[in-house]
Amino acid sequence: MNSITEIQRDTKSSILIPKFGQWHKKILLALVDLSLLVIALFYLQRSIVPETSVHDFIQFQNLNLILGIFFFWVLTIVFNFYDLDLINKTRKVLPLAFFIGLIFTLTFSFVSGIGPEHPLGYKHLVLFMGGFTSLLIFWRVVYASVIHTNVFIKNCILLTSGKDNPQFIDQIKRSVEGRSYEHGLKILRIYPVPQEVKQIERLSRAIERMTSKKLLDTIIIMDQDQESISNSLNSTLIKAMGKGIELKTYFKLFEEVKEALPVRFAGSQFYSILPTSKYSQNYVYLLWHKIVDITTSILGLSTMLILIPFIVLINFFLNKGPLFYRQTRVGKGGREIEIIKFRSMIVEAEKHGAKMSKKGDLRVTSFGKILRKLRIDELPQFISVLRGDMSLIGPRPERRVFIDQLVKSIPLYDSRHLIKPGITGWAQVKYEYGENIEDSYKKLEYDLYYIKNRSVTLDIRIIFKTINTVIFYKGL
Repeated sequence: MNSITEIQRDTKSSILIPKFGQWHKKILLALVDLSLLVIALFYLQRSIVPETSVHDFIQFQNLNLILGIFFFWVLTIVFNFYDLDLINKTRKVLPLAFFIGLIFTLTFSFVSGIGPEHPLGYKHLVLFMGGFTSLLIFWRVVYASVIHTNVFIKNCILLTSGKDNPQFIDQIKRSVEGRSYEHGLKILRIYPVPQEVKQIERLSRAIERMTSKKLLDTIIIMDQDQESISNSLNSTLIKAMGKGIELKTYFKLFEEVKEALPVRFAGSQFYSILPTSKYSQNYVYLLWHKIVDITTSILGLSTMLILIPFIVLINFFLNKGPLFYRQTRVGKGGREIEIIKFRSMIVEAEKHGAKMSKKGDLRVTSFGKILRKLRIDELPQFISVLRGDMSLIGPRPERRVFIDQLVKSIPLYDSRHLIKPGITGWAQVKYEYGENIEDSYKKLEYDLYYIKNRSVTLDIRIIFKTINTVIFYKGL
């Protein structure tokens, strides 16, 4: 067993506050963001009317304050400002903070104008934008470099059956910790649970010492072989839980931090971790889903009709050939459906047989790249949504030839067909474009998470993330 001294040395840099989790991080970020916003709005008012007091600001500017908070909240959702995967990625966070500060200032000043008696001038506008954006950027840098990396990291140990190969265990460790501990978890040690009584007793004593010295926040159990955890160790784990230590299975933890299901790890326990979402038979949710499908189909097809004259013209010069292409895909229950898309590839793209599209695919035309980037090529698929073959949100429909290939390597791949396929989905907004078996595994994990957890809230998140993808030109 590794010595407690070594573990103490590993935990030196961590400030242990065990009760902070994913939502605590978001709440802290939101509270400080909103505080900075209110302060900036107050001083904006002071710059226009110097004698404004805090009481006057709250009493007479409450409508502008509510408007400001509302617009800021909408922008942060649309542009994924609270996506915890970006917290440590300063190169992405800083431009995003600047962009939100700029857009918010312009939107707020246009809608509110502060008031007819005190119009907002260019000088005040520039000062507000510079001050608020600088405060936002400074706070995010402090959070990423000081608070997130110290306060929120939980120290963990991983208990395994001892039957798994080291490469697989290392993969599990990386998925739990994420990049630069982005999930707020640090695995201090990995302990294979032994079979011998004496070895089990030594492990129990080690866990008890770590618990008593407050070196540990969470114990993660690799639950492929739960029988390997003996009654004596269970007793130790119960004592640790009594002292405030979290006890989580890898299944549960993976689903929480990755918002996906660990398909590769599940094995024979797959069907026990994928109960159908409680919303699948909820008539209110099904009504919501239908309303979203019909509404977005009308909007999507209306947009398509507006764009068609321009697409036809450009297609004639840069993408010669048919405007549309039809293809048979697999829908709910394995039933074959026909989809229609704007053609984005050369006419004879598959003259040598079916082939998966990939990044940098030479078969995609110059105009086709633009259509894909802006998701315009997907607009005709709203016809399938109106027909009831597809939904706005769901796993992407795939071709039978590729499904037959993937099922051989991924036996659970057919489970994507439990619900209708979608134009957009959780896998599309959470994972980059897939082009091989490993990518298909990853995307399946997200698709199954959606099937298990789909709800109004998750649908709204997907819609906002899709809008963000289109606005920031993140397509293939």
